Amino acid sequence: MGVPITFLDKYNPDQFEILGLCGKHGLGLESYKRYNDYIEIRHDGVPTGSSGKKTNGNAVCKGKNPKRNRNFYLRKRDNDIVHSKSTRILIKNKSPKK
Repeated sequence: MGVPITFLDKYNPDQFEILGLCGKHGLGLESYKRYNDYIEIRHDGVPTGSSGKKTNGNAVCKGKNPKRNRNFYLRKRDNDIVHSKSTRILIKNKSPKK
């Protein structure tokens, strides 16, 4: 499961195992989804000149971010739109309920 970095304030090592970090650096976890063919667009619709490459490895959601005026990424060939989420810590419950 991916949780925000603020999870560390509540982290209980008896309950959860930290697997790694989802983000640009990945700490050994490889992301297979690439956004190199996307372009970054400001919330006002103006391209920033950057590609979506900088979101490779980040968790993304489809569409524009509905809560914030944040940049998003557009793939022109099919008008696919995604927005990048902040870095997540990947954790595993040591005692999942069945």
